Amino acid sequence: MNYRLVHSIFALIVAASLIGAPITMLDWSQEADFTTEPIEESDINENSRVLQYDNLSNSAQDPVRRAIESPDGHYTIYGQEDFPDRFFYSDTINPGKGQYVIAYEGQYYRLFTMSGGGFFFVYLFYQLPFIIYGVLLAGVAFLPSKGLTGPRTEALITVPGIAFHLLGPEFDFPLLAPIQFVKLGVLAVIVVLIGLLWAYLRERNGEQCMR
Repeated sequence: MNYRLVHSIFALIVAASLIGAPITMLDWSQEADFTTEPIEESDINENSRVLQYDNLSNSAQDPVRRAIESPDGHYTIYGQEDFPDRFFYSDTINPGKGQYVIAYEGQYYRLFTMSGGGFFFVYLFYQLPFIIYGVLLAGVAFLPSKGLTGPRTEALITVPGIAFHLLGPEFDFPLLAPIQFVKLGVLAVIVVLIGLLWAYLRERNGEQCMR
């Protein structure tokens, strides 16, 4: 089996998934924001229905708990398919529609759920570093045949490409905030460009020495 060919094909698949970031990272433009603030029972008005946390579905409990436990009382879900059906999402808030009261571990919280998205070109700008990285990775997949890079270099560049999906909007940015994620993408592009430039210069100097 030609393992180099297998590695190159796999690298091309990862590259295609990054070049297609406007589709694979579409969740980025589909946000549901959960905001909570503790209140007293006397603050609950007659139009507000109190929801018991324990009676919510697991998909609804998770963002509510994360928002309550967050230092700023805020949590965001990316990807419309993951929005809990129990709540209403819009850019307007009314009791029962985007505004709720949650009873959680003996404390009452006012919960606001909102949804909104920006302009397509804004998210395209955020995704641009990953698109560029995908283009570079696709180029690297062809370079071994030219002697500029080897399988190890190809693998080292492919692994971050996979990690981008694990750290990105598909999994609700589990470790990095969106802007930090973008900065990571920019840094990765810079590192790869420097590495490729160094490999090119080394190859060129080697050819000149042989003449």
